[in-house]
Amino acid sequence: MRIVVIPNKQKDKDFIYTNKLTALLDNYECSYSICLDDGATASAEADLYIVLGGDGSIMRASHRAARLGIPILSVNLGRIGYMAELEKDELHLIDSFFSGNFHIEERMMLSVKTPDGSEYIALNDAVLSNGRVSKLVSFSLYSNGQYLTRYNADGIIIATPTGSTAYSMAAGGPVVDPGVECLIATPVCAHSLNCRPVILSGKNELMIKNETERDIPMFITVDGGDNLEIKNSESVIIKRSDTFTKLVRIKDECFYRTLSKKMN
Repeated sequence: MRIVVIPNKQKDKDFIYTNKLTALLDNYECSYSICLDDGATASAEADLYIVLGGDGSIMRASHRAARLGIPILSVNLGRIGYMAELEKDELHLIDSFFSGNFHIEERMMLSVKTPDGSEYIALNDAVLSNGRVSKLVSFSLYSNGQYLTRYNADGIIIATPTGSTAYSMAAGGPVVDPGVECLIATPVCAHSLNCRPVILSGKNELMIKNETERDIPMFITVDGGDNLEIKNSESVIIKRSDTFTKLVRIKDECFYRTLSKKMN
């Protein structure tokens, strides 16, 4: 068993929990290494990534893990840690993994293609907005090549069911069970009395076209990463990715119980 431990240096500054974890791992037949760059260069020759941090740490590690098909076991060192499986006082439960008492939960991801042909994947969401300064932008939403609607808004969030409990929910979007494969389109501060979030089939391919008449570019942010500019008349293509994030589940706790416990 080859394991990569991915700590969050800000949330585990003195590596207290990282050291506790590795001390536990010494009791099992496994080898491990530590990756300090959010998993960006984590070894591809691994059977498991263990992430210590919050939801952001899990998202960043998921981009590499998903492409390699490597499952993630996560330990919450953050405030909410909604996606995390273990809390920091539950490190001893890792014994269940080595005993085979676990299952793998697959989480849908997004494929995001920008005008320059680059492709990104997202576990939570892709957000199109006008950047740091709040200015109204205009854009149209298409599904499978068919025009759906035009928005005048601060932006739009295209979320996975996993991301439905993040920014999308804060913007008024629905909470969706992560077992459902769908795309959630949630406008942000739309200038309309009839503009509501929309849930679309996971089989659909969405296109969002920047139609702002003024010389104001839009930007797309994938899982909270860098802002990528989308100029006037340019489009972004978003659909279900062929890759999935694999999360190790040890505790027998359903989605709605976790939601209630974490969000209240």
